[in-house]
Amino acid sequence: MLTSNTLEKDRGRMQNNDKINNGEENKNKKKADSHLKWTVKIFIITFILSICFSFISTNVVSQLNVIPAIFILVLVIFVGILFDIIGVAVTVANEHEFHAKATKKAKGAKTSLKLIKNSVKVANFCADVIGDICGVLSRSNKCYGFNKNCRTIWPSK
Repeated sequence: MLTSNTLEKDRGRMQNNDKINNGEENKNKKKADSHLKWTVKIFIITFILSICFSFISTNVVSQLNVIPAIFILVLVIFVGILFDIIGVAVTVANEHEFHAKATKKAKGAKTSLKLIKNSVKVANFCADVIGDICGVLSRSNKCYGFNKNCRTIWPSK
């Protein structure tokens, strides 16, 4: 038979389970809000960086001779490669090794731990955002700057 004490205990357990479930729902909601904020933030940053770099790049390259234009193109390509390397390195790094380095107070260990803990965001920004911007810039510099400069060197008839 069920007594009033048993019923009260069951109600208390149910209320505790409801509190736990509500806590998990709040965490999931906060996580979803955080992802949405990150998406909007990275979209705005990417858009602004693309506009700025594209404007500067096309205006500067159009005024330069072939050799400085090639230098800028190579620089943009190397920046893209560097950021791709950083994005991949942060993604595959083991946090345990950097904890050991941090306990020995190795230079840069704390910074690398912060990067590794936020590896998804760092990889997204470095590999995707900066890498893609550099790819677009290198193509636009190549097409715009070199076509203009090559016409001045080898004019068509």
